[in-house]
Amino acid sequence: MSSVKALLLTQCLQNDFIRLLDEGEPLPNLVHVGALESDRLSGKNGALSGFLKRTHATPAEELGIVHIVDRHDPARHGAHLERFRPHCISGTPGADLVAPLPELVACRRGTPLVEGGDLSDAEDSDLGSVLRALSGGDLSSLRVGVIGVWTNVKVMFLLYDLATRLGARHLATCSALTASRSMRGHFAALDEIRDVLGVTVFHSPGEFLDWLGVSTSGTGVTEDEERQALVSALSSEGTSLSPLGGGFSGSQVFLARDGDGAASVLKVGRRGEIACERFGNERIRRILGDGVPALLGYREGGTLAAMRMELADSHDPSAARPATFKKLFESDPSEDATAVLEGALQSALGSLLGRFYHTAEKDNADLLEAYGFTDAHGRPRWADSVVAKAEAIATTSGFSGSEAFLEGQPFSGPFMSPREFYQGWLPGQSRREEVYSSVVHADLNLANILVSRRRQDGGLFRTWVIDFARLARFPNLTDFAKVENDLTYILLRLEDEKAASRAFAIQEARLSSTTLMPQRLESLAETPLEKRYIRLLLALRRLAAEVDPRGAKAMATYRVALLRYAAHTLGFDEPSLPQLRLALAGVARLAALVAEETPAART
Repeated sequence: MSSVKALLLTQCLQNDFIRLLDEGEPLPNLVHVGALESDRLSGKNGALSGFLKRTHATPAEELGIVHIVDRHDPARHGAHLERFRPHCISGTPGADLVAPLPELVACRRGTPLVEGGDLSDAEDSDLGSVLRALSGGDLSSLRVGVIGVWTNVKVMFLLYDLATRLGARHLATCSALTASRSMRGHFAALDEIRDVLGVTVFHSPGEFLDWLGVSTSGTGVTEDEERQALVSALSSEGTSLSPLGGGFSGSQVFLARDGDGAASVLKVGRRGEIACERFGNERIRRILGDGVPALLGYREGGTLAAMRMELADSHDPSAARPATFKKLFESDPSEDATAVLEGALQSALGSLLGRFYHTAEKDNADLLEAYGFTDAHGRPRWADSVVAKAEAIATTSGFSGSEAFLEGQPFSGPFMSPREFYQGWLPGQSRREEVYSSVVHADLNLANILVSRRRQDGGLFRTWVIDFARLARFPNLTDFAKVENDLTYILLRLEDEKAASRAFAIQEARLSSTTLMPQRLESLAETPLEKRYIRLLLALRRLAAEVDPRGAKAMATYRVALLRYAAHTLGFDEPSLPQLRLALAGVARLAALVAEETPAART
């Protein structure tokens, strides 16, 4: 029988590793994580101090806590100190636990400090015996969390030892409570910890506390009260909030302005979702710079979280108030606005995110699995849901079902109904290909591109990209497919049957094109809206062709991504019924093309 219900292990939470540094203060040694990372852990938006206070206030019989420390004797550890330079010398302030730990440990019984090994704490240390005593000799049924530094060495090695040598089966860590002297190493290690070791990686400290059994909910406040408290905590007197829209996840997004005039984005939503977005912003901003908003504040509640992010240069008096790409498209039909939107696509997908797309490396992937059509065993995912949504669109439109609706459409080639594709063709299929993968935004809807115009002439002033909660590695045309999807099924309004018929013809041309650059699209447009749509679509496809110049192979891969997003759109609230019918036709045409281009499985 275990004597605790869960365990928390901290790794090297000591001054020489993570002490906050004064502005301009040089690094105290070569093991310190640096000013940026120590501020991320323990600065004004850092979660470490509050997390430590919550865990140490939990009864020892509920949560066992072990602090692993790095302490050195110059005589005995000469080789180690020669390699890593002097640090954490026993008896010096640098070897002490970082505040507020000394006081917390002194006031909590049964909270041991264990001197770690060189790189592996399972060797040449008392860690194994201490954990066996706390766990009753069996770690296999306990939840064991690990935080601290360095993520890519000490934390990862400790998790490996816990899993392979000490018998722990339920392991987790938290990105907001770990750091390394190398940010690249930190992020890469979190991926390895999750993907290779199978460790749960939380981004929300509150969710990590819940997992450890340290309750963060049950405060008696309603969700509306919690939301208002979070917004108030990140606002000051006189802050004005204007809605920018809401995400598909149900988050609320505001444009916030204080007295200094600088614009920022304030977002409140489900705690895990907002925590993932914060992590994505941290990961991406080191490369994309101030094209990604800088974090101004972050707060978590029992179920919700909020973050506020500053938009660089938004306080410039020569610039108009930022707006989403979607709002600008819908509010200003002028040629000048179209030029601004075209420039925003070039900026977002070319100059900013293009830094990732152009680093794409060859990878081998099953595209059907990568895009969520099947699981690793070839079993369809979301099949019943997609089919049900397709049937609802067809019956709402007055047809007996999706097959009857699709039979009446003037397709230029074969089509497959969602039922035929998802429930008939898809089971057991795979689409193994060499693809070119890179980091992608993975949710680049047109509310996640913000645009500011020059006051003087209305031209493009600045573009920002927000909401990196779903940042992932995918084929590098994924974001292009999402933008094209939303241009087509949300922004291209279909006000009458003639407009719907022309949109169908445009769709046939863009989906069946042999390469990324479809021919004769301009000749199909009659209205200013259709001409604007095609201009932006072609601008998008030109950028895509620069990113992936493989011609027909690029288009075949792109169709799989287009099918993923078109199928997803069938459940959206934003499109009108005519737009949903166009999306359903797009799913059917793409399904047939994807099936046709998928090689038959070899036995």
